Amino acid sequence: MNDGGDVLGVLGWGLRRYAWVVALFVVGIGVLLPWLLGRAPTQYEAQAQVGPTDTLTFSNLDPLPRMGETIFTNGAVAATIRRSSDPPIPATVSVIPQRVELVAAQDDVVFVVVGHASRPQAAATYANLAATTFTNELNKYAHSVGSFAVQKLATTPALPVQRVGGALAAVIGVAAGALAGVGAVVLLLAVRRPVLSAAGAEQATGARAFGRLRLAHSADGMRGLPQLCHRLRTEGTDLLLVAGSRRTARLRQSLVNELARLLAQRPITIVDGPTQWQLAERPDSSLVLLVAPEGIGHAALARQAEQYLDGGRTGVLLVRGRGWRPFRLRPLRLPARARVAVASSSPKRHADRHVGLSVDD
Repeated sequence: MNDGGDVLGVLGWGLRRYAWVVALFVVGIGVLLPWLLGRAPTQYEAQAQVGPTDTLTFSNLDPLPRMGETIFTNGAVAATIRRSSDPPIPATVSVIPQRVELVAAQDDVVFVVVGHASRPQAAATYANLAATTFTNELNKYAHSVGSFAVQKLATTPALPVQRVGGALAAVIGVAAGALAGVGAVVLLLAVRRPVLSAAGAEQATGARAFGRLRLAHSADGMRGLPQLCHRLRTEGTDLLLVAGSRRTARLRQSLVNELARLLAQRPITIVDGPTQWQLAERPDSSLVLLVAPEGIGHAALARQAEQYLDGGRTGVLLVRGRGWRPFRLRPLRLPARARVAVASSSPKRHADRHVGLSVDD
C-alpha cells in the first residue's frame, strides 16, 4: 500500500477517495444486521448444574474445565439429544452447541449445562438429558477424579432469550459496517498501490518527477504551475511533448494553454497528445512530460510509462483534482501570441488529431 510516502497518508487518501465504499458498507450492514436480528427465531434457554459429591482428587483445578469439555463432546451427550427428539435429529444437524452446550468456568467445580430450543419445555428437557448423560460419563473416571451428580435440574424458562434489536442493533450494524468498509479500502489500496508522491511516481516510471500540480478552486486555477514552469525553463528544451491517457485529455489541454501563456517569451513548441511517430522521431533536445492523476495505480502508471516514455529526456507530473471529477474543466483561452497548428501521425490524415502549440518570442 506504500507508494513511497507514509502509510497513514496513503490510508487517509484512500478513505477520502473511496468514502463511498465505506458509506456503502455502513448503510448495507447497518440495515441488514438489524433486519437479520429481527427475523431470528425465538429461542429459550434452560440451565442445569452438575457438581462433585465429594472431594476431588485434583490438587489443581486448572485441568478440570478442559476435561469436562472433552467428556461433554465425546459423542454420548449428542447421541442422547438426537434420540430424544421426535423425529430424531439428523446427523447433518449439529447438536453441540446448537441444542446443548457446556459452560466450564475456571477455578469452579460446578459445570453448567445449557439447553437451547424454540420451545421452553424442549429447552429444559435438552438441558436435563444432557446433564444426566454428562454426569454418567464423568463418573466413569470417579476413581481418578471423583464422583459427580446433577445438583440442579433445569426448569422451564418463562421468557425467551432477549435479542439484540432496536437502536443497539443499529449501532452495532453501523460500527460493523464502518469496520468492514475500512477493511475493504485497505485491501483495495494494497492491490491498487496508488501513486501519491514524487518518489512513488519515479519508482513506477523510472523517470524524473516534476512534482505535483493541484487544481485549485481559486482564480489561479492550478497551484504549482509557476514551479513547473521554472523546472521547464531550467531544462532548456525547445519541444515539450505532453502525453497521457484519454482520462487526462481535458486537463492536458488546459495545462498546455497555461504553459503557452506563461512560457510565451521562450521559443518553445508544446505538443498535446503526441503520436507514437512523433515520440519516435523527436529530437534529443525535446522533453516528454507524462501527465497522470494523483492516486493512479502503480501498475497503470508503469504501463503508461512503457507507452510514452523512452530512454531520452522524460518526466512525470502528478495532478491532484478538486473533487470527484477533477478533469472536467473548461478549456482555457489561448493567449493572443500563440498560434495553434494541427499535426498528424502520418502523411495521411489520421482520425485522432493532436494539437500543437507553437509559441512565438
